[in-house]
Amino acid sequence: KIVIEPIFEKEFLPMSYGFRPGRGCKDALREVDGHIKAGNTFVVDADLKSYFDTIPHDRLMEQVEQRISDGELLNVIRLFLQQEVMDGLERWTPTGGTPQGAVLSPLLANIYLHPLDKLVTDAGMKMVRYADDFVILCENRTRAEDALRLVREWTEGNGLTLHPDKTHLGDCSQSGQGFEFLGYRFEAGRRWIRRKSIKALREKVGAARDKLRLICAINKLL
Repeated sequence: KIVIEPIFEKEFLPMSYGFRPGRGCKDALREVDGHIKAGNTFVVDADLKSYFDTIPHDRLMEQVEQRISDGELLNVIRLFLQQEVMDGLERWTPTGGTPQGAVLSPLLANIYLHPLDKLVTDAGMKMVRYADDFVILCENRTRAEDALRLVREWTEGNGLTLHPDKTHLGDCSQSGQGFEFLGYRFEAGRRWIRRKSIKALREKVGAARDKLRLICAINKLL
């Protein structure tokens, strides 16, 4: 990753925030807020179905090869992608997806979506993306419908699928037409933390508290 990241980092667009140096969730949320306040309230909230598990290896490598010519490095990336998957007694070599939890996977995922970033941006649309989670904010419904059509055509042509039940278009300035992004709900001019996010945070705090109590109890016995 240390070798590959600088090559592609200079190509990535500012609207991409996930797993990039010096950029994070807060920056992405701030940009979304800014676009909404500027009147871009018609939002395409897109969800890529099983994105990290379905990235086509051949097309991903075509993009990587546009920037990397070193044969040895390319072979290392291919070997990384083709790690055997084991499920019970079955083994197979995947032709799509990136190994979950691996340090290189988020970078490769960003590389594969970079052409989509460029396509939407070149069309004059305002998109904010964090890894496979992205929204496109538009000034009217017609423009938003065009954006959704553009994204759907690109995903279908590049081996990906928009989740039919989790992808929607609406005017987030109206009640009941909001959207969720990076743990927050945007609706009717407000932004708040989702209930699921609060529950997850409470569970993490509770687990940390239990761990601390256990450590204190062990220390008393020592």
